Amino acid sequence: MAGVAVLNGGPLDGREHPIEEDTDELCVVMTDGQQHRYVRTLERQALRGRSALVFAWAGRYYGPT
Repeated sequence: MAGVAVLNGGPLDGREHPIEEDTDELCVVMTDGQQHRYVRTLERQALRGRSALVFAWAGRYYGPT
């Protein structure tokens, strides 16, 4: 089932990102090659009448994973 995550912290703070409900980690690759890692928390946030999972920023790195 598809859902939505709200990203907390880092350069994408407050943005929404589509996810599958069983997603535990997101890696967002920026155009300059930076990769930002977000991990699932136990929190949920109300978002326009539905519930979104909250993913916290866990750092950045460059290059391949």
